[in-house]
Amino acid sequence: MRKLTIRVLLSILIGLLPACRYVSSLDPDVTATPQKFSQWAIAAEASSSFGMPDWSVTRATGAPDVNMCADDSRAWASGRGNGVEWLQLTYAKPVHALEVHVYQTFGRGAISRISIFDAEGNREIVWEGEDDTDPCPGVLAVSFPETAYRVKQVRIDLDESRTGFWNEIDAVALIGVQ
Repeated sequence: MRKLTIRVLLSILIGLLPACRYVSSLDPDVTATPQKFSQWAIAAEASSSFGMPDWSVTRATGAPDVNMCADDSRAWASGRGNGVEWLQLTYAKPVHALEVHVYQTFGRGAISRISIFDAEGNREIVWEGEDDTDPCPGVLAVSFPETAYRVKQVRIDLDESRTGFWNEIDAVALIGVQ
């Protein structure tokens, strides 16, 4: 009886082996769902900066480090605080962009436009309008359809005449899929 049971089990296992090979042949066709990837800027340039190293353009790179609504030298501020300015950020890994998050620590309401750039420097405006003035500190989170191209740079345009005061930016996150 025991030999018969073993033979039956072996027959079943041998019969299943071709099915296992068939399933494994499907594995190469399976593709993973792309995961969102968020990153902070590694370099920045601006139309002006209030100071050096305090309030300089490098203060807008990396993760946010100001968690209060205050004039804080750890964030970037423009030179004048009452005109048209811009801040352009570069990221380590180009992604098919989905979102841009601007971390503002002071003087919210001045951001007028957000643009993204591909590797060849072609520009696309992804948001244009009036930023909220509250809450402070706050994040202007802009979402848009996934880009067909990879984004390496983000540009923030400001019109500080809207607020009559400096807008301080602590960090800018670029979110997309690789």
